[in-house]
Amino acid sequence: MPTGARAYLIAWPGRTKEKSVPVVDHLFVGRECSGIDDQHRFLIEDQAVSRSHVELHLDAEQDQAWLVDRSTNGTLLNGSRMERSVPVQVMPGDRVQVGPVEFLFFSNRFSARAEVDPRQTVRRVDLRELVMAVGDIVSFSTISEYSDGAVLLESMDRVYSGLRKLLSARHGTLSNYVGDAFFATWEVGDASAAAASAVSFGLEAAAEVRAMAPSLPLRDPAGEPIRMGFAIGLGQAAVSMMAGAIVTVLGDATNVTFRLSGIASRSGWPDVLVTDAVHELTAERFSFAGPAEVLVKGRTAMVKVFGVAPPGQAITLGTGISLP
Repeated sequence: MPTGARAYLIAWPGRTKEKSVPVVDHLFVGRECSGIDDQHRFLIEDQAVSRSHVELHLDAEQDQAWLVDRSTNGTLLNGSRMERSVPVQVMPGDRVQVGPVEFLFFSNRFSARAEVDPRQTVRRVDLRELVMAVGDIVSFSTISEYSDGAVLLESMDRVYSGLRKLLSARHGTLSNYVGDAFFATWEVGDASAAAASAVSFGLEAAAEVRAMAPSLPLRDPAGEPIRMGFAIGLGQAAVSMMAGAIVTVLGDATNVTFRLSGIASRSGWPDVLVTDAVHELTAERFSFAGPAEVLVKGRTAMVKVFGVAPPGQAITLGTGISLP
C-alpha cells in the first residue's frame, strides 16, 4: 500500500475500469462531499448518489472499520440495505454498493470483531478538558440563499481545504462541519501549548481566508469578498462518539465558543476572539485587546472576551453585544 494508506476501496472490482482508492483514516463517497479535500473523498457523478452518500472510518486502535450511510437512496453492504446514520462494521472482502458503483473493501487489517452488535449505535460519553476553535462565515445564510450552488460548492471547498491544512500543521482535530461552521478541538495535555496552538490556528486561518477571499467567486450580500470570524474557547465538555464516526462535543464551553464565532469579524470586532480562560494561558505569547463583556444567546451571565491582534497590527474591542 502507498505510504499512509491503511486500506482501499476498490471501485468496479474485476472490471476494466477498476480503480483503487486509498484510505488513510477516513473516506467520504458521494456526488459532492463539500468541504472535504481530495485525499479524503471519492466522487460519483450520478444523480442517484447523494451529495454526501456514505462515510468509511478506520479505527486503527481497535483494528476495526465502520461505514455510515448518509444517503437518500441508501447504501448496500453485501446486498443488504444499511440503516441510515447507524455505524456498521465492515470487514476486508465486504462489498459496498453506492448508486451504480460497487466497491470492494480491501485491507490486511481491520478484521477485529466489535464486542457489541455492529448494527447498533455505540455511544461513549466522557468528560474532557478541550480547547475548541470555531470558524463562522459572516452572513452565510444570506450568501447561500442568493448564491449559485456550484459557486457555493467551489468556494467552500477551497476554504475548507485550506483550513484543514492549517489545522493539521497546528495538530488540531477536525471535529465536524456544523452548517457553515468549521469546528476543531485540541486535547488538553499541556493546556498552555494546546491553547497556543489553537490561537495560532485562528490567526492563520483568518489570514488565509482574507487572502483567499478576493479570488473566490462567492461574495457577501454587498458584493464584497467573504469574511470569516474565529473564536477560541476552553473548558470541560461532554464528548460523545459513535464508533468510527465524527465526535460530537457538547457543553457550556462549546456553546460559548460557537456564539463568540458569530461575533468575530462583525461590526468592527476583530477576526479572532478568545475566552478569558484561553487568554490567561496565552497572555505572554500573543498581543490582545480587551477585555470586553458580551451577552450571548442562552446565557444570563456576561462572557469576558479578548481580541487577538495579528502580528504588527493594533485592534480594539467593542463595549458589548447581544446576539439575536
